[in-house]
Amino acid sequence: MKNRHFNLITEPWIKVLDENYQELTVSMEEVLKNARHYRQLAGEMRSQDLVILRLLLAVLLSVYQRVNADGEPYEGLTIDDAWQVEVDSDLDFEDLIEEMQETWQTLYEGGEFSQAVFDYLKAYEDRFDFFGEHAFYQVSREFYDAHVPAKNQVAKGTGTVAIKQINRNISESGNSIAVFTPRTNTFKNQLSIDELVRWVLTYQNYTGVTDKTKVNRADKFSVSSGWLYNLYPVYAQGTNLFETLLLNLTLFENEQDKYSQPKPVWEWTTESYLKERIDETVPDNLSELYTLWSRMLHIEWEERNPTIFTAGLPKVSNVNVFLEPMTTWRQDKEGYKPRVKRLDNLGTAMWRNFGDYVGTDDEENRVPGIVWWLNFLTEEGLLAQEANIDLASAVMISDGKGSSQMPAAESVDDFTIRADVLFDPDPLAARRWPRRIEEVIELTKRVGGTLYYFAKEVAELRDSNGSGSFANRISAEFYDQLNEPFLGWLASLRNDQDRDEKILEWKKALHSLVMQTARKLVQESSPTEMRGKDSTNIFTLYNATQLKIRKQLS
Repeated sequence: MKNRHFNLITEPWIKVLDENYQELTVSMEEVLKNARHYRQLAGEMRSQDLVILRLLLAVLLSVYQRVNADGEPYEGLTIDDAWQVEVDSDLDFEDLIEEMQETWQTLYEGGEFSQAVFDYLKAYEDRFDFFGEHAFYQVSREFYDAHVPAKNQVAKGTGTVAIKQINRNISESGNSIAVFTPRTNTFKNQLSIDELVRWVLTYQNYTGVTDKTKVNRADKFSVSSGWLYNLYPVYAQGTNLFETLLLNLTLFENEQDKYSQPKPVWEWTTESYLKERIDETVPDNLSELYTLWSRMLHIEWEERNPTIFTAGLPKVSNVNVFLEPMTTWRQDKEGYKPRVKRLDNLGTAMWRNFGDYVGTDDEENRVPGIVWWLNFLTEEGLLAQEANIDLASAVMISDGKGSSQMPAAESVDDFTIRADVLFDPDPLAARRWPRRIEEVIELTKRVGGTLYYFAKEVAELRDSNGSGSFANRISAEFYDQLNEPFLGWLASLRNDQDRDEKILEWKKALHSLVMQTARKLVQESSPTEMRGKDSTNIFTLYNATQLKIRKQLS
């Protein structure tokens, strides 16, 4: 395949929805030139769209962390033909931040990316070819053989990963057959080039640990399962793809006090990049983090059929890596770690963990970097107070098995809230909308807990051994019913409203919904539940539940 080319800059491989909701496949160049005319990315999975969003952001960061909207280097930075930066000794970082802020504003108001983006892509054109000497996201056969055990070299034919395993719509290994897949056996290992590019990118971020080949290193190490796999992602959605890219274009981070040159994977020599990964070096710039490899890949081609050789790279620590803006955080004895969504909380909607996404009075609560960035834009007047903030999540969830971590499910969710509500500047902390919303959610959970125990007691009247399972099902159905009305209530909030009145509005809606569910259990009750036992029956349980809920909501 030496003479074959597929350059990601000019060849169509990114799926989008246009203004008429038609699906198109376009190149990187097209998507960045026409971003405002596309509604959103539209790949095979939302998790895949997030990977591609971060790739596009890595390109934009590599440009606009170096030059302004006019393509001029920021004051204090000197840039050569390869876009490498020399930082002046007298660089004033605060001035640099102001310049970057102006760049963001100019782009946002102009509605398009400047010529500098395409000049940058042209400079690294050869590194975006999926074939050739510097094949995108791959290494040469010689390089691969030199950095894996002899028994795993290409000629041995070991250390491969099947297309059906890389394709996360299937996620099938030789030992784990995916029954419900979108493809028959005949086509499970077939992909077009554009599909293969999308799934190779996705695989680097959501890998799992079923493959056994590792890169050579003197000591043992834990293999990375993919950077995004170990996050609970959160990002901003705009009304079109251009807005989405701009809202997530975090040109600097909170508490940053020095300049870090952007250095995505395509700006490295392969040898230097591998050394960084083997040494488990945590990236110091977002472009590198957004293009982080979990595997060293080499692809052999026979006609148009690829054989993918893969070698595991060491896991990069994510403890206190606040450079990562797209995650919620939890704290333990080691420090702050990204939260991870598991199968046992698959059905938990984003809004039920509202406090993970916003600033509260809890000093230990650390908001995602993207939320800090949106707050900064609002405070600086770059986003209007009345603007809607749409926070979204796309999570690939593993099977929870340490020996495989195969994808088991995908969870996608979002909620919309006004900027003046999310970033309520009210000086009286007790009145701030984020705090009041969190209190409302905690109250909602307590009411949900009361319903759970009512359902559990009803099941016990039947002498059921599965009372917990029955109560869990009723609880899950109840929260599913709550999602739409709560999200509607959240989106309706304004900063100039009577807060108590709006909260009462939700309490009334909540009371109606929870009692509706409770009454349904009564209506569907059996004679056994009506008779009850020990002076307790479904009617006495219902009355007690009704009284408790009324007190909770008073």
